[in-house]
Amino acid sequence: MDDIFEIKFPIESEIKDKVITKFSTKQGGAFAIFSYYWQCFVWAATIGFLRDEKRPLGSPSERIFSLNTMRNNGGDKDAQALICMCIARNGSLDIMKEPEEAVRNISEYANGGFYHILKLMENGENSFNDFEKVKQEIFSRNYSFDENIILEENAIESYGEQDTKNEDVSGDVDNSSKLNILKKTSKWKTREENELFSYYKQGMSIKQLATYFDKDESSVIEKLESQGIKLNK
Repeated sequence: MDDIFEIKFPIESEIKDKVITKFSTKQGGAFAIFSYYWQCFVWAATIGFLRDEKRPLGSPSERIFSLNTMRNNGGDKDAQALICMCIARNGSLDIMKEPEEAVRNISEYANGGFYHILKLMENGENSFNDFEKVKQEIFSRNYSFDENIILEENAIESYGEQDTKNEDVSGDVDNSSKLNILKKTSKWKTREENELFSYYKQGMSIKQLATYFDKDESSVIEKLESQGIKLNK
């Protein structure tokens, strides 16, 4: 079976020229947000997955990087996240039995995200030179996956370990025991705290903040109130 981490993602040549290179500092792009092409791809894929918007790839297309490219350049969590979202949207781990299909699936969601970004740019969106606003493009909306198709964090880690051994991850285990809501933690990093206060002041709701930081709403409220911020309840 092909190794999903080695298969390169297909990307429309037009999208590469109109979106990816414009966001790449390496190419001196107009917005200079990302250092690598794959980072822009992950951004677009996340938008596509959260909006549940797929778009078949047109031609010509190029294959530039793989999940291994991400893992080898500090993007191991990004690679795992793409796998997680792919499984979640397909509702089953079975998609991982066909690595080429999984890569195509991720690419189509990324393509949907790219065209959403392109549409915003064509409509005069001019805030993409602010990285914080780029992140908010993803997280300031009320998106949610069905709780029955969110992959449990340890299942993803387990898959990654098995995949490197080229083992079959499907087995006969019932999918309901494999899939669950991502576990949340109430621990806050200093960087997260600083961003929390900044985003709250910018108008993000408690629910949006909880989604962004992957925390319970009660934890968000507690953290804000601990800093003397009075909330309207």
